[in-house]
Amino acid sequence: MANLLSTKTPWDLVASAYADITMPMFRTYASAALKLLELKPQDSLVDIACGPGTVALLAAPNVESIDALDFSEPMIKILDDIIREQNIRNIKTICGDGQDMPYENNQFDAAISLFGLMFFDDRAKAYAEIRRTLKPGGKAVISCWAPVSESNGFQLVFGTLRQINPNIPAPQTDIESLENPEFFRNELEQAGFRDVEIHRVTGEIPFTNVKDFWNDMVQANAPIAMYKNSMSDEAWQEKNQIALNYLKEQTATKPEALQAHAWLGIGKK
Repeated sequence: MANLLSTKTPWDLVASAYADITMPMFRTYASAALKLLELKPQDSLVDIACGPGTVALLAAPNVESIDALDFSEPMIKILDDIIREQNIRNIKTICGDGQDMPYENNQFDAAISLFGLMFFDDRAKAYAEIRRTLKPGGKAVISCWAPVSESNGFQLVFGTLRQINPNIPAPQTDIESLENPEFFRNELEQAGFRDVEIHRVTGEIPFTNVKDFWNDMVQANAPIAMYKNSMSDEAWQEKNQIALNYLKEQTATKPEALQAHAWLGIGKK
């Protein structure tokens, strides 16, 4: 079955909300990833599946240059607008494919893909492209989500999604996927990276009240946004009420924090 999240459509749909809602939440993971890279002022960085610039904007003050690549034109436009508004000189954007990058061999000191490469149809091609474009000794950091069962924030999101669309199967931990840290490590090593390490990072999904939480999910969560986009306004209103009722029931006692665990895999060329 085709992986819808490996296509442009869902990311184009949520681009503006991704910048406003998701990017602040992702800063925890981006900061942790950049810390692992130990970037130097003279370094060049490639940000693969950069989205609206979560990593690139955070890294820009600390490196010589950044090439930010994404296949979603709306995502790239948002980042271009921010670059222009903030007069940032060292980020260059391009709309392109992380599985076939338009860069020279041995070009970058470091590479990063924050929750992007994990959705690619052919991860092996993406790893090969990263290694090809990294300088010898260059580092790469790839992130992916830990199992849904380990994150109460994702359990709430998936639980709500299954309430409005019962055809969606319950999340199952897949030991032959990147959510298994040993599988993740082995995949990076098989791709040719050395000194591979897998680090666990915990971030939080903001929760102030049911209405705002759900509105944010509808705007910025690609599967939910796609589902809403597939039906009439009248049909969606019915689904929307089901979601709100479920969330009110599940959060009768307001959660102290909705956590979202992730893995950061780092390796050297």
